[in-house]
Amino acid sequence: MKNSCLVLLFGAAAALRPSLRGIRKSVFYATSTRKRTQKPKAPPQVKDEIPIYTASPTTERVPPHLVNAAMYEAELEEEEAARAKDDLCRTMFARFARGQELLRRNHGAPVLHGPDTLDLFVGDLAAGGVAPDVIELLQRMREGAMLNGAGGTQGGRLQLSLACLNKEEEFQESVKEAFFREGDVHFELFPSTTKSIESFCSLLAAEASLRERPIKILLPADAHYAWTNVLAQYEAHPYFKSIDLAPGDDLQVLRETRFRPGDLVVGVYTLANTVSGRATPVEWFQDVLAYCEGEGASTAHFVDAALAGLCVAKDTLDMRADEDVAEILDGAIGLVQSGFKDFGLSSMLFLDDAEFECCSHRNERGLQNAVAGGAHALIKHAPVTSIPESPTLAFLLYAREYTAFRKESFEALCTKLRAAIPDEVDYELRPLFPLLHLEFADADITAALTDALMATYSLITIDAEPNVVRLWPTPTNHDVADAIAAFFE
Repeated sequence: MKNSCLVLLFGAAAALRPSLRGIRKSVFYATSTRKRTQKPKAPPQVKDEIPIYTASPTTERVPPHLVNAAMYEAELEEEEAARAKDDLCRTMFARFARGQELLRRNHGAPVLHGPDTLDLFVGDLAAGGVAPDVIELLQRMREGAMLNGAGGTQGGRLQLSLACLNKEEEFQESVKEAFFREGDVHFELFPSTTKSIESFCSLLAAEASLRERPIKILLPADAHYAWTNVLAQYEAHPYFKSIDLAPGDDLQVLRETRFRPGDLVVGVYTLANTVSGRATPVEWFQDVLAYCEGEGASTAHFVDAALAGLCVAKDTLDMRADEDVAEILDGAIGLVQSGFKDFGLSSMLFLDDAEFECCSHRNERGLQNAVAGGAHALIKHAPVTSIPESPTLAFLLYAREYTAFRKESFEALCTKLRAAIPDEVDYELRPLFPLLHLEFADADITAALTDALMATYSLITIDAEPNVVRLWPTPTNHDVADAIAAFFE
């Protein structure tokens, strides 16, 4: 019985073997690219390729106690490097915080006032009766929550009428009327005052080329250095030239210059010098333009009021004790003011373009005109495009309120200074908004006070005026009056 069972078992195994072998072959050949008659070959072995990686160099065995000492030393060095980096970060951050505090209390060069001033201004608006929902919107503007691309009309972006406040006609008219004047005036925002100056000069160069008649720009020595740097680029221009003048000179440079009928002469008037705060002498400036007119040239003038920031320059003239510039401002063909001096709104450029031929050929149709004023010659010939939107643009609607707020703060500091300085000290408080001159009769007092304030308030001194302490009043740095009171105690 057992033998019969074994025979049957072996028979079944023999019957199954061919079919299994066939299955293996079909699987192998179905997945192989070789011919069915070709047997697979083993890959050739090259002895030179073994080993793939070169063996590590043999080193002598290091005793365990030395290995532990080296690892401990490496850990100490790593910890020391980490501590040094932490100390460096602490030092740099502390220096940055100190710098931010100096900017907030600064009385030297004009700087960005920062969010503190805006917070105080928004609080002043709220106290003045501005609606709470408008205050909330201004706060959102200040925080930059309403930034947008302002460059497209579809594809997920808002239309320009909804996205770009600067292109609203009502907004434009409000800003032009407040800062410059009503009428056919062009208004653009640029990244900086220098870019505004570049754009204006490029417009004059294009106008000179179009007319094929000379345009001469008169540049007094008290103008911002950006004017000199920009005009140096046009030295080779055949029709556009600049003439450097010194305020108060006898016009000898002009007498050596040829003027003809049809020439256009543009004078640059500085409302407040960046360092001294003083304006270009009005009488001398008017004499310069009158001389050019007497020689047959047409004249115009451009006002650089960058230092006024976002305060309406023509509303601050009662806070300036040097020159009566109302007539100069009223007759200007252009005006530049730097919003960076206040809360980061870049630079505003206003231009009365009625007299420029290159501005009369612009095409007012299409997206080019709507986006960044692209159809205007001021943008067409400028080396940089304008800024159609800014997170704090809405504050320009309250430009006059902001000007009143800054003037009130300015007067408050003047009052504190009068109380801080003893009556027996001979001094004069001279407002040159936005700067304030504190001039002492005794130069030694000026020098000692400047030394006492320099480290905290970063003052600027001028050798030609050793008796003057220059202050830059902002709503956040009135504590300088306390420091001056402590000096005289």
